[in-house]
Amino acid sequence: MKVDLHIHTNRLSPDSRLDPEAAIIRARELGLDGVCFTEHDRAWGLPDIEELSKKYDFPVFRGVEVMIKEGGEILVFGLNINFTTVIDIDTLRGLCVESDAFMIAAHPFRGYPCHAITDFQPAADLVLQRPVFDKVDALEGFNGRNMEGNNIFACQLADKLGFQTSGGSDAHFLDEMGKCLTIFEKDIRNEGELMAELRAGRFCGSAGNNHR
Repeated sequence: MKVDLHIHTNRLSPDSRLDPEAAIIRARELGLDGVCFTEHDRAWGLPDIEELSKKYDFPVFRGVEVMIKEGGEILVFGLNINFTTVIDIDTLRGLCVESDAFMIAAHPFRGYPCHAITDFQPAADLVLQRPVFDKVDALEGFNGRNMEGNNIFACQLADKLGFQTSGGSDAHFLDEMGKCLTIFEKDIRNEGELMAELRAGRFCGSAGNNHR
């Protein structure tokens, strides 16, 4: 099952111009099997998500992309709250443990001068200075807004640390949809099933070039 696990919409992300219903329609056109709206520090209400999913007979999920004090952002699933201040990774991890939520380090090499580094290890040494990688459950290996080299390094870092990878377009505009995605081994139709598959590790990231 192919899901774009990282999408921002104009409903809750101020920097996005992507209408959520247009995103669903576009995902179907691309041959995807589901979408996940991961807004900046804001959470969709479950009734709204379920209404969209029912209206289009198409799986729609939700998550939150949380900015942290240590730098970077964490994709969180199963902790659907609004964040009004920048939070530190230890506090976020504590909230996620309490809620049995799942944490994915988003685009881990973004914001670092890794585009100028051709060898993985120097780039990894730079990124691993952030004290976050012992707190997350997976890494985003494929991000549609990344340069290819950043995604390659992210996948290599996941291998080094023993993490599963996820993928998502990080779309803010319609034409960014589906550039990267997450492939789940099983079909998932609701939030409970999404959480079960994430926790079981039955997923992997993809560059998205296998959909039509």
